[in-house]
Amino acid sequence: MNKTIFYEAIYASCNNIIARRKSIVLPIILIVIAIVLPFISSAILNGPQYDDINSTVIIVAMATAVAGGVWLLGRVIGKGAPYHKDRGVFLTTTTLNFDRSRRSEIINAIGSKDVSKLLAIPTCEVSALCLMISHLPDHSFAAVQLFEYAELEYRELCSVTIMNK
Repeated sequence: MNKTIFYEAIYASCNNIIARRKSIVLPIILIVIAIVLPFISSAILNGPQYDDINSTVIIVAMATAVAGGVWLLGRVIGKGAPYHKDRGVFLTTTTLNFDRSRRSEIINAIGSKDVSKLLAIPTCEVSALCLMISHLPDHSFAAVQLFEYAELEYRELCSVTIMNK
């Protein structure tokens, strides 16, 4: 159950889906705020009675800068996420867990390429069957793949299936 292999299968089977990196604007804004925050705090809260508050602001700013840096690094180094060129939105990828007794029902829904029928099947917390689904917010496009947990690993029950409305 590897997301990278799942995404590569989506890119290969559909011309409208490409790998695209998300914007780096938000992580940079977070880092800039973390850098500016201690200076603003020390300018506004001036005096020895505010030393504890200024020290706390510096610690929070350092933690925020580290978080922004990790976020930025992930956005710059990452391979990207599935992006629908025509709609201009990123696909949302989730994993749904089902009971083993729902196997035929899930396979029938995938075979009929009915996303609403597939999402209507009740989920559970036991991951005997796992469905990896990557879809648009309105579910007009979805790519799914079903896995079964057997002998300490997930095995493919079907290949990546593209579902369009």
